[in-house]
Amino acid sequence: MSPLQAARCARRHKRYTNPLPASEKKLKFIEKLINNPRKVFLFDAIGAFISSVLLFGVLGQLEKYFGMPRSVVYNLAGVAVCLFAYSVCCHRFVKTKWKPLLGVIIVSNSIYFLISLGQVIKHSEKLTELGWIYFISELIIIATLVNIEIRTYLNQTNI
Repeated sequence: MSPLQAARCARRHKRYTNPLPASEKKLKFIEKLINNPRKVFLFDAIGAFISSVLLFGVLGQLEKYFGMPRSVVYNLAGVAVCLFAYSVCCHRFVKTKWKPLLGVIIVSNSIYFLISLGQVIKHSEKLTELGWIYFISELIIIATLVNIEIRTYLNQTNI
């Protein structure tokens, strides 16, 4: 076998092998986030942006399909926009002394989680299956994100 054929064979073989199981890849991704606070702010901003777009653009327009009152959806979306702006600014402009700012986003996301949970409980009889799926998914994602943010906060010594 020529060196060129051997290289092609190696590339083909590499393409079909998975060196790490999916669970280990997820753990490595989370560890990279925990060790890089700026990426945590970016990750938070992306999540807040997606939430605000879904709340304003989908749930707010299709109240009858989700069951959550439009006023509640718009209030949650407004908070998500504020969290998005804050996280983008932190990611973009903060190079050092980020720890207090991460503390603010931890508290803010926790409050947003509790408000969302309270609204789900308050309007539970109105929520449709789609509404339940959306809000339970969002609550799980926010709880996971807050967990990552807390781990990042505790992992770093930057004050």
